Amino acid sequence: VESHPSRRRVSTAHGTSPPPALYLSQRYLTTLFPELPAFKFRPFRQFADVASEFESSRIRFIAPHQLELLPAKSFDYVVNISSFHEMTLAQVGNYFTLIDRVCRGHLYTKQWRVSRTQENGCTLREHDYPVPANWRTVFHRRHPVQRMFFDALYEIP
Repeated sequence: VESHPSRRRVSTAHGTSPPPALYLSQRYLTTLFPELPAFKFRPFRQFADVASEFESSRIRFIAPHQLELLPAKSFDYVVNISSFHEMTLAQVGNYFTLIDRVCRGHLYTKQWRVSRTQENGCTLREHDYPVPANWRTVFHRRHPVQRMFFDALYEIP
């Protein structure tokens, strides 16, 4: 959750993670910001079933597969840190397609510069990520502290 100076309020935050990380982020953020209405994780099959509560919440927690159920351009910011390396290139491509559909602002990502996953036989290098041509690269650099990582910020129309 980030305070945006031009709005003088806390931006809406969305948590999308596998269950253990989702639980921890949900617990942490709802404890840190108890005054903010939160849409806590729960199963749903159609966005219409949760739309009212989801849209009135300032902090929202969903599972990765629920991204596909959300309306277009629902997010201002997407952050992904060190999880794409666990996927195949096809899975990463699916996430970039979903991010392009649901985000109307920016993607910040921090990943290994080179990752090799024994379980799926996939090797990903930092320039393998399928960044859509219509995204503007704000920056893409070797991470200044964790030199085996890169980080990048993309503007998404």
